[in-house]
Amino acid sequence: MSGKVFEADWGNESLRGLVELEFPEPVSLVPSTPGWWILCLVLIGLVLRGFWRRRQRYLRDQYRREALEQLSSIEQGLAAGDFGAVRELAPLLRATAIAAAGRDQFAGLEGDGYAVALEELSPGRVPVPVEALQQLAYAPLDTIGGMDTDSVIQALEDWIQHHQRPHD
Repeated sequence: MSGKVFEADWGNESLRGLVELEFPEPVSLVPSTPGWWILCLVLIGLVLRGFWRRRQRYLRDQYRREALEQLSSIEQGLAAGDFGAVRELAPLLRATAIAAAGRDQFAGLEGDGYAVALEELSPGRVPVPVEALQQLAYAPLDTIGGMDTDSVIQALEDWIQHHQRPHD
């Protein structure tokens, strides 16, 4: 048997003398002009700036997440029958307000002044029932079961989620 697989006259006669063309070199995907490099650097800078701002917002809103987590644990305590958990609602609101606006704005406020300052941070939203929070903080525990704690907790959760910091 010879080394050839096919005989010389095998196949299509018109294709026997065909010479295949060489393909050109592949086109580079790397930009070759400085304008494209500048555009790439600007886009990378914008993406990094976006990530930085998102990270800063995430770190800035850490107090909100912690407050909502504590509020959730208070709700769970109330659902389990621990009415003493309502004592933590007023301090939670005050600590959140101080974290949002600063100690100098909220530390000395009480009553109506406190309620007005809370409303200023959350304009157009349902106001936080400060009087109900004070009643829950100091009422005898056996009377708390008859109070509407769900609406107070809902208003408090809404304020924590939607208030605006003064410098935002």
